[in-house]
Amino acid sequence: MFAMAGCADRLDGHRYGTVEPRPAGTDASEILPFGAPSPANDSNPLDLLIVREHYALSYNDSRGTPNWVAWFTTRDDLGDKRERPQFQPDPLLPAGITPVTYSDYSGSGYDRGHMLPSADRLADTRRNEDTFYMTNVVPQTPALNQHPWNDLENYARSLARRGAVIYTIAGPYGEAARLKRRVTVPTNCWKIVVVLRSRDSSIDRNTRVIAVDMPNETDIENVDWKRYLTTVKRIEERTGLRFFDKLPGDVQEAVKNRPDGGGRGPM
Repeated sequence: MFAMAGCADRLDGHRYGTVEPRPAGTDASEILPFGAPSPANDSNPLDLLIVREHYALSYNDSRGTPNWVAWFTTRDDLGDKRERPQFQPDPLLPAGITPVTYSDYSGSGYDRGHMLPSADRLADTRRNEDTFYMTNVVPQTPALNQHPWNDLENYARSLARRGAVIYTIAGPYGEAARLKRRVTVPTNCWKIVVVLRSRDSSIDRNTRVIAVDMPNETDIENVDWKRYLTTVKRIEERTGLRFFDKLPGDVQEAVKNRPDGGGRGPM
């Protein structure tokens, strides 16, 4: 049973009543070939599945943030800097959900921290704009968002530029504060980066998997992102999510319990 750590709200959606579903953009299995981290669907406001052609996420209306966001990044997705779009409410949110807006973060001191980074989609204007929907955003301290979190993003893109296909799942957990009684400030942000040879590759026992769990704190500007390395298993324990459940059991065991550096995959 999926249950977000640090969030007391139930995931069965009962306290919200009926939510009118709205069609998503594509087949979720294309974005989640190794399994979904939670049983997200289009009618549960605490685990609401939103799917676009190039990323998928589970949105939590109680928290005002995603539970998780998943996407692929290749060399073809990257590009030069472009004009920065405005953050926008997500038009795929169904009736009954109050969208988080740009102003919900105003004056808080927290960055509007992308899960799927804008820089992972610079090759295409529309896809880049898609990363600025508020369902893809989490309150992050500038020290986290602009430093170790950003450094890992840059490292993952460097692997994509060298020809790897990067599969990423990221999200928050815990509750440190609330912005305008609406948006949960997480205590931590986690990320799982899978380094593949191609979009059609599967994960095997030797695939390189990088897992990090970073505190959403100040004064971590100079901390190397590698200091926050952990295992997929520990992220599962802290979030209540489950990763890679479509893989064979022995493969899951290998990649979930091994810290980065144990694989013999590309890069």
